[in-house]
Amino acid sequence: MLQFLSSLFKSAPDQSGGLDDALIEKAIERAVAGTDQRVRALRDYQKLLRDPVEKAVAHVITLVDSLPSPVSISPQAFSEDSRIRAFFVSTEHLGKTIGGFNSVRDILSVATVLPPDDIYGLMTMAKVERKVFGMELEGDNLRRDVLQVSVNFSNHRFLGATDNELDTRRELKIKAFDFLLQKALERITGERSKRLELDRQRRLLQQKLDAMKAGQWGLGEMLDDSESPRPSHAKLEEKINSIDIELGQFPSDKLSLEESLAHVADTLIRPHDWLSVRENCLCLDYRGIKLRDASSASANAINLTELFSCTGEERTVLLGRIARSDIPAKPDIWNAAKIYL
Repeated sequence: MLQFLSSLFKSAPDQSGGLDDALIEKAIERAVAGTDQRVRALRDYQKLLRDPVEKAVAHVITLVDSLPSPVSISPQAFSEDSRIRAFFVSTEHLGKTIGGFNSVRDILSVATVLPPDDIYGLMTMAKVERKVFGMELEGDNLRRDVLQVSVNFSNHRFLGATDNELDTRRELKIKAFDFLLQKALERITGERSKRLELDRQRRLLQQKLDAMKAGQWGLGEMLDDSESPRPSHAKLEEKINSIDIELGQFPSDKLSLEESLAHVADTLIRPHDWLSVRENCLCLDYRGIKLRDASSASANAINLTELFSCTGEERTVLLGRIARSDIPAKPDIWNAAKIYL
């Protein structure tokens, strides 16, 4: 975890409205440590990263602070909150899910005095829409085999679990900053892999071309009963040339320090592209079927908060609190085995 960011997100802006210089410098060092530490060899890496890091930190602060106030995630809320009913199939499913959150169990297990009454965190879920055939009432007529869209939520997670809302929001800011560093690192490793793959293809094709020019494929063609067409010299040369052109766009087959630094800076300078939040309103009936008409008597308008990235990743999120009294007891495997035996 980024221990220094805990103090960063506690600090207030300075008189100029910006963030504290010393803490931004620490954030810069974390950005380097979390991506490519070799860029420290560049004399001006701190200067080049300062503006991107400031933008990234300001973005995650604004994003997390914009999340709505925590709501209760409980069996009682299941009957009162249409979002909770949409996120869980039943109260049994709700209890089993929150009982399986390891982050919640960890908070309870490390409590030095009394365990907290409530545990705060961000519940994240995958929203899955799929087409199904069902029934639909149109006026007084019941239509069958109507194509509908079913909405379900799965893969529930509980992030940034603490015993109070303020610390949870700080933990989420840390995770959001880490997420941006992860995206920067993915870009760096992806670029390296791409160049290595291009170089490997070029070498293989060159070996094939050399073999054909040396006449080493003649006997192989005579003994091979495959009817697939053989690549010609011209086609192989054309492939090699196209790969060489693509390779020629880069200074070398290895990523330079300047290029690594540029990927980190380019990711952090545009944090909203890699991590953003949006509101989405869904109209569902009691079965979880998406409705087009919000005025329908069976329609429940559900306001969802979604985190998304330009890479296509998205999760439905809900800042919530779980009462300790609603967390089911951990199953006793040994007693269950004794009863069974």
